[in-house]
Amino acid sequence: MRNQKTNYIKAFTGLRGIVCLLCMSLIINKVNAKGYNQEDTVAANFKNKNLGDIFETITNSTGHKFFYEATEVDLDRKVTVSKSKLKIEELLDEIFKGTDLEYEILTNQIVVKRKEETIYSGKIPEKSVEISNFQTSLNGKILDEEGIPLPGASVVAKGTTVGTTTDFDGNFNITLPLGVTSVQVSYLGYRSKEVNVEGQETVTISLEPDAAALEEVIVVGYGSLAKTKVTGSVISIDTETIVKVPALTAEGALIGQVAGVQVQEVSGEPGAAPNIRVRGSGSISAGNDPLFVVDGIPISRNLTSSSQIGGIANQGGNFQPPTINPLATLNPNDIESIQVLKDASAAAIYGSRGGNGVLLITTKKGSNSDEGVYSFDTYASMQTVANRIDLMNASELIDFTTDARNNNYLASVPGASIDDPIGPGDRGNVNYELPESFVNWDGTDTDWQDVIFKTGVVQSYNFSYASPVKNKTSFYASAGYFSQTGVIEKSKFERYSVLMNLNSQLSEKLNLDLRFAPTVTENQRVPASAPYFATPPGIVYSAIVHSPTVSPYNPDGTINQLNNQSYLGGGTTTASNPLAIIEAIDDQLFQFQNRGTLSLTYDIIPGLSFKTLGGTYINVYNQDFYRANTLLYRNSADGNPYGQASSSTETNWLWENTLSWTKDFDDHYIDAVIGYTAQKDNLTIKQVLANNYPDDLVPTISGGQVFGGTSLKEQWSLLSSLFRVNYSYKNRYLFTGTFRSDKSSRFGKNNQTGYFPSFSLGWRLSQEDFLADSDLVSELKLRASWGQTGNFEIPNYGAVGLLSPQNYNLGGNEINGLVQATIPNPNLTWEKSEQMDIGLEVGLFDNRVFFMADYYDTTTRDLLLNVAISSVSGFETTLRNLGEVQNKGFELALSTKNFVGDFTWSTDFNFSTNKNEVLALNESDEPIYSSGSAGVRHVTRVGDPIGSYYGYVVDGIYQTQEEIDSAPVDTQAPNAGPGDFRFKDIDGDGQITPDDRTVTGSYFPDFTWGINNNFSYKNIDFSFLIQGVEGNEVLNLTSRHLKNGEANFNSYAIFNERWRSAEDPGNGSIPRADRESGNHGNNSRPSSFQVEDGSYVRLRNVTLGYTLPIDNIFGGSIQKLRFYVTGTNLFTITDYLGYNPEVSNISTNSLTPGEDYGAFPLTKSFTMGVNLKF
Repeated sequence: MRNQKTNYIKAFTGLRGIVCLLCMSLIINKVNAKGYNQEDTVAANFKNKNLGDIFETITNSTGHKFFYEATEVDLDRKVTVSKSKLKIEELLDEIFKGTDLEYEILTNQIVVKRKEETIYSGKIPEKSVEISNFQTSLNGKILDEEGIPLPGASVVAKGTTVGTTTDFDGNFNITLPLGVTSVQVSYLGYRSKEVNVEGQETVTISLEPDAAALEEVIVVGYGSLAKTKVTGSVISIDTETIVKVPALTAEGALIGQVAGVQVQEVSGEPGAAPNIRVRGSGSISAGNDPLFVVDGIPISRNLTSSSQIGGIANQGGNFQPPTINPLATLNPNDIESIQVLKDASAAAIYGSRGGNGVLLITTKKGSNSDEGVYSFDTYASMQTVANRIDLMNASELIDFTTDARNNNYLASVPGASIDDPIGPGDRGNVNYELPESFVNWDGTDTDWQDVIFKTGVVQSYNFSYASPVKNKTSFYASAGYFSQTGVIEKSKFERYSVLMNLNSQLSEKLNLDLRFAPTVTENQRVPASAPYFATPPGIVYSAIVHSPTVSPYNPDGTINQLNNQSYLGGGTTTASNPLAIIEAIDDQLFQFQNRGTLSLTYDIIPGLSFKTLGGTYINVYNQDFYRANTLLYRNSADGNPYGQASSSTETNWLWENTLSWTKDFDDHYIDAVIGYTAQKDNLTIKQVLANNYPDDLVPTISGGQVFGGTSLKEQWSLLSSLFRVNYSYKNRYLFTGTFRSDKSSRFGKNNQTGYFPSFSLGWRLSQEDFLADSDLVSELKLRASWGQTGNFEIPNYGAVGLLSPQNYNLGGNEINGLVQATIPNPNLTWEKSEQMDIGLEVGLFDNRVFFMADYYDTTTRDLLLNVAISSVSGFETTLRNLGEVQNKGFELALSTKNFVGDFTWSTDFNFSTNKNEVLALNESDEPIYSSGSAGVRHVTRVGDPIGSYYGYVVDGIYQTQEEIDSAPVDTQAPNAGPGDFRFKDIDGDGQITPDDRTVTGSYFPDFTWGINNNFSYKNIDFSFLIQGVEGNEVLNLTSRHLKNGEANFNSYAIFNERWRSAEDPGNGSIPRADRESGNHGNNSRPSSFQVEDGSYVRLRNVTLGYTLPIDNIFGGSIQKLRFYVTGTNLFTITDYLGYNPEVSNISTNSLTPGEDYGAFPLTKSFTMGVNLKF
């Protein structure tokens, strides 16, 4: 038990106040005189006796009572007086001889005080002890409404500054000054309470939670604050929301839940990282991911490691697998809460790293109850592809191919007839003819999606123990295992996690907090997110382009590689058998990660504490990749084995020192923090490449011939100082101001330090007299904020002139050498985001209806751009600060408690808009044309969103030759005919030329929304979440092959609705079939036809649960036993033809978002789970 010593903080404002009080007492005592005499004598034979005991002896002998300021008198000081008897004054003179104390006798009262001008005698008081019994000592315990102790509650003697705080068990001890009969008790998130304790020595006080969630305490970065006092835009997700519906990743718990936060599941591959955007994207060349802070450790993607770790060296840069998820090692069951800091007022405390928003993730801690709590949570899921695409079957493809060959034949050969024989060799050109297997179809009709997709299985087991407080120490420990096998054979992700959080009160003033979380992940990946011609080829893409007339296996059961799509003929294009790709590729990733922190908090005085935190983040990564001899690439007769071994080690250390002060007096509340932090990151990456393997017996690097490799060492460091103050007057008028200074090694030497201020104001109108007694309005708050944040996510050495190896010729010999690779820029600096936010919070009917609205406007300046420079310098581009981007929008959130009681029903709705617009680029605002996975199909230009799609605009379909003759001349269509696309003349010059290419769409949605309903009746709970995205487009690059009208592969079934004639125009949006469209209407050029509407409405999850009535079954040994079933991604309503309308193959490049070139499909799942607490 923590015995908190009573602390006096200026118990009396001055000696004059004491004297006035005692003069009044003197008058009263003269009226009721008892005859106290200063001539009284006292036996004065004391040897090494405590001063407090001497005071007590004098009081017992003479009746005189002592009054003093407890912080000024050392009651434990040893005193020796060897006299038989002394008068009171003589004894007191002896006692205080050589000290800085003096006394005054007023009737029966002795006032001890410091001398007005203290001249130290050099003697130091030995030590202080508890106050004597001349003042009232009160012991007590503070509990919440359920009887659970509240540690850290404040107990103050009414009318004074004498106070204390409760220990871990909620206990306190306070010595009340003379005349004080009441104490005031307060605790963050609970209603303050005044209790009369007159005549009592022990009390138990229960506090009640404040209205609804308004007094919810939320983490705001380097501290916490009651929600009522928060003036920034901060949203909290609690542990119940995270655990109730199982999420595969920590980020998955945010999907559809938070206005202004878009979590995009761009890939269904096990272990893949989702895209997270907080209020849009503000950067072109730097990162757009938010900062993750896990238990105080800032974690952000390292652009160097994210672009190289997990990649395949001989694979095209745009066809790399999804990036490694830095949060994949975090067990969602260990998360206590997630706070999203959205506006600059909230995020500016993180300065240079807060420009894209901040996610604060806090893990669980020990229990506050008298007993520990064991928890066991487990679930198992069956996963299948959420949305299969609609492809042609064999008969439809044969008809489509016949149409494509005939139209090409008729347009290209004078006098040609569709009745001419169409078999191999009949027309003298394979592009006019059908494959033999089409002419004489044997009935084979393979569904290649059935061939490659299977049912995936997810298993999760989590066991934890939250200890009670014993010996002033509590802890939380957990162990977890998670396994996910994907819907494609061999794809798998496993996680082994351990978490240990320990908190110990080492002394009255010193607290220790220790946290460490070692985790191991193993990931078996398959090459799914790539086109059919990549190396290795994409499994999904190779499957969907395969003709259904091809059998996946040979008659002997082996994989068909010599009679597949690559050997059809008849003008078809080659592709590898996807089963052979699965069998031949082995890509194993191993990752060990450990987060650890040790913090010490010292309470200097009540309300003032110092905290020092040391943390480390270690990430060890290994990858072994092998492409076997067995894979025949498209129509190759021989294999081409390739091996790669990659490893990296990242160590990141952090040291933070903060001084926090909290003061609540009268109508004023102040919460302030000032601090200094240092962080450094070291990264090492090594990679070795090998080929020419004689066989597949030794798939490691040693089994082949090493031909290349790389070795890389990088580091960055950051030094920061920070300050924040929160002020509240009458809990009605609110102010928050923050300031942070960051000095980073990543920027030019002339601009390494950045300054990031912010301020915000709040007005709680509900606390005004005209609304204070309202039965309707329980909360009404207006808030406004302004602030600046930065973007830290740039390459480590972007400002430095780098050297790269290059050989040169000297005397006919090739010599190793170095050449300058980049131009240094000492003025390179931060991208700075300036954000304004105006918010409204309204609570009605005791907050059963709660509404929040925000309008924000963010402008990001000094964008980092690679700017073209004169070739005289020997370089083509250099990295500079230019450009400006704006994100602005509205956010709405509505929470309602529709029914309470045995039957409960609550609803949470959120809606947000965001408009992204480039305001400026380089000096002349020239557009940036970007090449993604299939040439230049993106543009970033002033007035449009970042990375907009770029191409020609389809303006209908030609129905007759007369329409073609009267239309603008299409210089890109050599011989257009009826059924071909008509393109729009954007510049109005009467011709269709490359100058008519323009913006054809954007990956940024117009608005997003989500609605979550929770129902319960007694022990039954039911919930469902629907989310929606409207207005985003997807650049469906699979259209280059599956929607090109050429029938060189299988095709989307939408081409069954193609134009066939003016009398049979189909659905009006699909052109005619033509194997060589490039020689006629050129329908496959980059255009709006490949840009598809990605809007969708998705039933994200449905959960039905039942909690057993444990008291009737287990006799109270079990606290909770809940069984549940959950369906995730059960259906998606969308017009998008592909697997997933959220897809984005190149998630690391802001200039080329939204491409679909064969991504791993999203999955739907059915889950059964158990939550057990005992």
